[in-house]
Amino acid sequence: MTDRQKVPWARLGVESVAIVASILIAFAIDTWWDERQDREHERIYLGSLRQEFADSLAAAASSEELRHVTVAAHESLVAQIQGARRAPDGDLYTWISLASYPIQYNPPRAVFNDLVASGGTLLIRSDELRLALARFDQELVYLKDVDDTTWAVWGQRIQPFLEGRVPRVERLRQGFAATRTDLPFGQSPHKPDFDGVLADPRFEDMLAERWLRLQNGLLSIQRLSMFATEIIKLIDVELEQQ
Repeated sequence: MTDRQKVPWARLGVESVAIVASILIAFAIDTWWDERQDREHERIYLGSLRQEFADSLAAAASSEELRHVTVAAHESLVAQIQGARRAPDGDLYTWISLASYPIQYNPPRAVFNDLVASGGTLLIRSDELRLALARFDQELVYLKDVDDTTWAVWGQRIQPFLEGRVPRVERLRQGFAATRTDLPFGQSPHKPDFDGVLADPRFEDMLAERWLRLQNGLLSIQRLSMFATEIIKLIDVELEQQ
């Protein structure tokens, strides 16, 4: 083989190394860019989540306050059944109206739902934060079940029990007078049978059952507040590290 026919191995080797290096550099740049985009998306999600859970915390405080008022109304009615000095009819209407108030906790969920639906939870690097989000979500499912069963005691048992004995029109007119001024109801011509209602042991049993469910809901809403506070703190830590 003549010198002209010799293969330039050295040059080919250098060119091959250059090509491989170029490919690896391109991959590295793509990976770096994707990582940078992921971190930017994570930062945006975390900021939105923080605001959402701050709103959730405010909603939980409002819900907890209403639950305490409702629990107190049940306790006042049970005290009447158990021999406390007979309260005026206006107070009884108010307590029964408060006891009938439907309670639900519906925190803002748009960002969290979008995060789950889009697979965005994979962007969150903190295992602790993902676990806290999962705990909040599980507790929310539990509270919904508690609130649904609490309402069922009223809607399926107490309300039918009161029908024809304590006019609903008066419960609305008197019980919500402190908060509603636009109710179009005049005074009902039908007198309430408060004495008969308070003397019926079924009413006491139903109130006691609903009181217990309300207490479970109170404990759950307090846990949700604790989880939301923890999530906000974890988000703040993640944002500070970025």
